[in-house]
Amino acid sequence: MKNKKIFIPLLLILLAVIIVGIIIYPKKKEPEVIKIGAILPLTGDAAQWGIPPRRGAELAIKKINEANFLNFKLDLIVEDGKCSPKEAVSAFNKIITVDKVRLVMGEVCSGATLAIAPIAEKNGILLISPASTNPTISEAGDYIFRVIPSDALRGKVFAEYVFNKGYRRVGIIYINNEGGKGNRDSFKERFENLGGQIVIEETYKPGSTDMRAQLTKIKSISPEVVIAVSYPSDTYILMKQAKELELNIPLYFQTEAVEDSNVLREAGNAAEGVIYILPAPAEGEKTDEFIQEYEKVYGIKPELFAAEGYDIIWLIANAIKDTGKTDPKSIKDYLYKVKNYQGASGIITFDENGDVLKPMAIKTIKDGKPTLIELVKNNNF
Repeated sequence: MKNKKIFIPLLLILLAVIIVGIIIYPKKKEPEVIKIGAILPLTGDAAQWGIPPRRGAELAIKKINEANFLNFKLDLIVEDGKCSPKEAVSAFNKIITVDKVRLVMGEVCSGATLAIAPIAEKNGILLISPASTNPTISEAGDYIFRVIPSDALRGKVFAEYVFNKGYRRVGIIYINNEGGKGNRDSFKERFENLGGQIVIEETYKPGSTDMRAQLTKIKSISPEVVIAVSYPSDTYILMKQAKELELNIPLYFQTEAVEDSNVLREAGNAAEGVIYILPAPAEGEKTDEFIQEYEKVYGIKPELFAAEGYDIIWLIANAIKDTGKTDPKSIKDYLYKVKNYQGASGIITFDENGDVLKPMAIKTIKDGKPTLIELVKNNNF
């Protein structure tokens, strides 16, 4: 009995010590997780344009989390949009309803971005595309941004370049989707305003592997130059079939698809001498650091749109850090004020439409390698 009387007070003292310890030294609170969604083509023909921005985004999140840049941890929720408006809408609805995501990167393809943009705008969800270029996106809403120049800029610059080369009779062949039409329209409008003439237009469905009929029609009209708007998987087909048919008309590509490593490998000498336009290669410390980090993690040089994916995550992170807020409206308002931000993809300044203006590069394939012809820096139009 005596031992029992001694035991009870000791037990009470021990419990008191434990309680005081919990109060004074509470369990370390885990940082809040902020989800960022990504709707990208991870399968199909456009996967080569969707996987790089995913890698870039994952690299940025890894760096941000390891450096404790924020009071939050970032987590990337990725869904396959397949470059399809229908699939992108389904994926977008999933991440905003099931995963409760309010900040989204995507899509790559313009048609898919235009399909999910109204949903994002209606629900006040931030949407930033790493690669969609259709001019219509400029009017898609206040919550819609992109870190790549609009086709309106690309088409204007390319039309002026072609016209200044002395060409007046031009043929166009383009992939029949939103991206293809947007590029066609922007070039055509500026070229005709300058006094040029579009003498023939041909189109083909996404996934086509035989464009001989269209190229034969173009050859029969004999334009002075052919403007092509294509994706990587059909770009090398166009090159090879034009060579096979002895088109003997200069080929000018109005997309960055030419610079895809798979295109140059598959096209071989059929790519020699083609002219193309794309946003000018980025330069600077941020770009060099990104390239080194990317090569270290993935073992390859950054592919097209990898830097854009990286920049999107850092722009969101900077907005959270500077405003102390994580809601889409606060981040959206912050982005409209971004001027001359040095990103991995180049200098980023958003205009009132959420578009960026960047220098454009006119290049050619010489001895199998991309070679700069002209850098166009005047983007104020």
